[in-house]
Amino acid sequence: MFLRGEEINIGFGVEETRGVAVVPQVFVPGRTPTGMRVDVKKTLLKETKGTGIASQGSVVTQRSASGALEFNVRSESLGYLLKPLMGKCTTTTVLGTVKSHKFEVLQNNPQNPTITAVLAQAGAFQDYVYKGALAKQLEIKTPVDDLVQGTVQLIARDEEEHAAYTPTFNLTDYFFRPQDVSIKLAADVDGLAAATAIGVKEFSFSYNNNGKAQNTLGSVTPTDIIAGVSEIGGEMVLDYEDDTYHDIYKDGTYKAMQITLERADIDLDVAHNHPKIVITLAKVSVETLNADRPIDDIVKDKLSFVAHYDETEAEAINVVIQNTVADYLFDVIS
Repeated sequence: MFLRGEEINIGFGVEETRGVAVVPQVFVPGRTPTGMRVDVKKTLLKETKGTGIASQGSVVTQRSASGALEFNVRSESLGYLLKPLMGKCTTTTVLGTVKSHKFEVLQNNPQNPTITAVLAQAGAFQDYVYKGALAKQLEIKTPVDDLVQGTVQLIARDEEEHAAYTPTFNLTDYFFRPQDVSIKLAADVDGLAAATAIGVKEFSFSYNNNGKAQNTLGSVTPTDIIAGVSEIGGEMVLDYEDDTYHDIYKDGTYKAMQITLERADIDLDVAHNHPKIVITLAKVSVETLNADRPIDDIVKDKLSFVAHYDETEAEAINVVIQNTVADYLFDVIS
């Protein structure tokens, strides 16, 4: 019997107690099969026993789990990754069943909420559960000829065998297309509302919380997975029309940035509230700028940016998701 890659799926559930596995609340279809796997560190047993052989055994000293998932960014499932990535989520009601979930960096506490990741393999193949997991890094790309894509890097305490899961996918977990994306720049966050979307050819955004395992004596597996100091940045490609970005780069000018993904063609209720993800970066600097000057095409600006903590807004980033998920808390019924 063989297993096709398309028959492997990963699901996530928010843990009520750190490191205590829960059943999945959502399954996320991958653009490619997930790379979630067990990681084992071993030490070769080398001693002076006069055997003429380099080692006398192999000893397991540490065990954890890690892996990546490449997926289409969707309006509901992304929240289950943002919560362990950023740490804080505040949910409010927009209208009826429509909710707004605001994700922010959890300050003064490295213990971001953890999730359980599960690996479902079709047929008679073994399924696995990965408890105490953290989303360590998230990258979002918005190509002009493909769906909005995400890649998440996960780390977890351990891998355990589990009875077979049956993946199900939410029909209201909507994906985003290139025409659903708009990017704005303004002098500050207050100016973003009135700002006009800029013409971006390519865009990528990356958030890395530098999460790591906490290993202690007395346990072969980590006792916790914690977040470090977050690094936020990205890249953009734009047609060169004037010296705007050259001057921002040269003068070291800070800008506020907002990336909006909105399915205007889908109504969540009669008030025309749409599935939406809004990423707001309060203080951005252009760190590199290079001109692409092909002889047979339009000249382009290629730039990289870094997001910084802004004293006025008292944050560097927030992400707001609008959908009909009640909240991103532990769900005992799921």
